[in-house]
Amino acid sequence: MISPKSLRTMALKWWVWLLIGICIGGIVASSVAYFLMLPERVGIEHVAVIQLSGTISYSESPLTLFSGETITPDKVRELIDEVEADPYAKAVVIVINSPGGSAAASEEIYQMIKKLSQERVVVAYIAEYGASGGYYISLPADRIIASPHALTGSVGAVSLVINFAELMDKLGIRAETFKSGRLKDIGSAWRPLTEEERRILQSMVDSIAKVFEERVEENRGDRIRDWDEILTARPFIGMQALKLGLIDDIGNLEDAIDAARALAGLPETAPVKWIKPRKPTLLELLLGGGESKAMKLSYEILLMWPLPTGIEPDQLIIARTCQLIKD
Repeated sequence: MISPKSLRTMALKWWVWLLIGICIGGIVASSVAYFLMLPERVGIEHVAVIQLSGTISYSESPLTLFSGETITPDKVRELIDEVEADPYAKAVVIVINSPGGSAAASEEIYQMIKKLSQERVVVAYIAEYGASGGYYISLPADRIIASPHALTGSVGAVSLVINFAELMDKLGIRAETFKSGRLKDIGSAWRPLTEEERRILQSMVDSIAKVFEERVEENRGDRIRDWDEILTARPFIGMQALKLGLIDDIGNLEDAIDAARALAGLPETAPVKWIKPRKPTLLELLLGGGESKAMKLSYEILLMWPLPTGIEPDQLIIARTCQLIKD
């Protein structure tokens, strides 16, 4: 039979070992957390990861009415500034999940990433969508890796001109336009296009598509295998894009990170740091996010595939009304 004194001794020893275990566990947990956060705390060379998801646009583009997440030049600038300010971010993986969007915004982001690629190793990873403008912004990367089922390519431009002329007639609404020149209201939603206007607008689309083609030639010209197929402007899945030379490899995000490490000469164990966008302040939320750049034209040329879907007539009217108010 165990004596009361022995029981007390055993209980004391149990509590001592429990406290020691808790202390050791706390030290281990703290150490793990510390090492996981090393890239943020101390000067350890690492891979920075930026995620760009959504439609490419300026903050007040009509595209934002038909989409959820957006990729704006201002947001991208903020993320790239953070990477450039960190001398230990030796490589950058840009995770792209975008069907494209505004041609102007795509070009602006392209130039930012091109500048970054001149200073750091940049690897683009196309997760689900990297089509049209989404592919455009990936072009300056040292290597483009895509999921085998990702949609990419769609090298071209498109534009939509919405016309309410017949609807206006049915509703008995008439719009009077006063203009200084015959083409001042080109692309007007209130009347049918003339043949001259169609030629002009088509030439604008062709010119922007030509710039896109030049960007592909500049960055991947020696790797492209079938220009005729690519310039149909159709999208391709990852495996097809690889055969055509639009991308460099098939893989997942870890493969992209490994490629970035290798290109930058980092060890396989080099840590990863995700660069998150700054959260808007309360004042910015109250004022609509704090972004001020607006898309003033009613005619927007898109580097986008697929085109916005699920657009109802009332949404189009709202979009047009919003533009008229802004103008």
